Amino acid sequence: MKKVFLVDDEMAIREGIGKSINWNQEGFIYCGDASDGEVALPLIEKTQPDIVITDIKMPFMDGLELSRILREKMPSVKIIILSGHDEFEYAREAMRIQVTEYCLKPVSSQDLLNVLKKVASKIVEEEISHKRLSALEEQVLQNKSASRDKFLYELCEGSFSSSEAIKEGATLNINLVSPYYYVIIVESTNETNAIDWIENEYNCLRFNRKSKESIFIMMGESKQTLEQESEQIRQRLLEQEENNLSNQFIMGFGKVESRIQGIAFSFSEADEEKSYSMMIQKYSSKDPNNIESKKELQNFKRRNLIDFLKFGLESDIPDFVRTYSSYLENSISHSPFTTYYFLIDFTLTISHYLKEIEMDQIEVMHQINQLEVKASWIRYYKDVLTYMEEMLSLVLSARNKLSSRYSSSVQLAVDYLNENYWDSQISLQTVGEAVNVSASYLSHMFSQETGKTLIEFLTLTRIEKAKELLKNTNNKTYEIAHEVGFSDSQYFCRTFKKITGLTTKQFKNSTQVYPV
Repeated sequence: MKKVFLVDDEMAIREGIGKSINWNQEGFIYCGDASDGEVALPLIEKTQPDIVITDIKMPFMDGLELSRILREKMPSVKIIILSGHDEFEYAREAMRIQVTEYCLKPVSSQDLLNVLKKVASKIVEEEISHKRLSALEEQVLQNKSASRDKFLYELCEGSFSSSEAIKEGATLNINLVSPYYYVIIVESTNETNAIDWIENEYNCLRFNRKSKESIFIMMGESKQTLEQESEQIRQRLLEQEENNLSNQFIMGFGKVESRIQGIAFSFSEADEEKSYSMMIQKYSSKDPNNIESKKELQNFKRRNLIDFLKFGLESDIPDFVRTYSSYLENSISHSPFTTYYFLIDFTLTISHYLKEIEMDQIEVMHQINQLEVKASWIRYYKDVLTYMEEMLSLVLSARNKLSSRYSSSVQLAVDYLNENYWDSQISLQTVGEAVNVSASYLSHMFSQETGKTLIEFLTLTRIEKAKELLKNTNNKTYEIAHEVGFSDSQYFCRTFKKITGLTTKQFKNSTQVYPV
């Protein structure tokens, strides 16, 4: 039911209109009346009518002035003008104010009722239209938000080249251009808005991968500034945890990288650190004594330990151990639990690493489990060093004895290249799709673990295969080029000489030729 308010300086007209219509029966609520615009205005603001019927000529504030004010303050209110003056100027002014209806006096109750029903129908139509528009706008916003989150996640997965990312970002009104980037992943156990300050106070792009997990792509002009910023954010999150134990964070921080494609590298590091943090938290949350030591443990950069497990040399173990644990030697204020939890964190990180590279089922795990028993008895720093050195020696020795030191994704890529080197269409993108990782992530990890780019590795593999064919067959050079994946035989010959120092003919003559 729509509410109606009447303004007219003649009491007889107000009473006549008020009593001549059965308002409730006709679908209206008569919510009040007034003798002029000045008196009417506060009553209208109080009663919030849908329709105002007003005379034009009134003392103090006339109907046109009232209409102007209502149009500005309450634009949704429909205005019906009653006028005893059939003058063009009044009608034109009413039209300019966007009055809904303009009626000449005298007007019968039935005629007025017809006008009211017409205006009420218009209100209903606008409400329906507004709801549809609101729903459409909401859907558009949801779709835009979903598209934005999808794009940013795919960017973190390394699915775009730099130019593609900038172009796609522009269509979503996202400015990606920045000298340096790094990624933070934070999962909150309770209050998801507790980390809004990161988005509000820093230059970043935020999106969600799941309901309580936020991913921040941080941007800045200086690598050093961003590294300091990263540490500040980490410490502030830890302080929030300390002040509100009911809301804990599982977080991962990637390294600062240059170029847009560095976002994928930083994301993979942040995701990896978060995975380790989650595992550590599941263990440590079982012990209430952990609370005081947890913040102190952040002085140890788990990222450095993970990198050393992957790429460290056995000869560097003593130096790494002393550097990684130096906080324990230098600090005299840490709680008695800190040493114990540091060693547990250290050991669990190693166990998680071994599980990731599928070494957790071999003999080294039995040795580590035996060594781990000693952790609870260690009190002195020199014993900490001994424990860590023994543990790392076990892991690095086992790692180095494996046929491959590569992670599973890089090993899959190596195997794929060895099996498909003959395919001239092979590329970083096709290999990434084959081993189910993003092209940029694979490029980064492949170079880091093998010391060569994927294309360099592929080229060397092809040349080795070509050498075998040159030694053991009588095939023509162009035939061998095609067999090992070179579509251009001249390019094959130039590449062969560049790598071996010999032409294909010289190489063939220097080896035992396949018998005719």
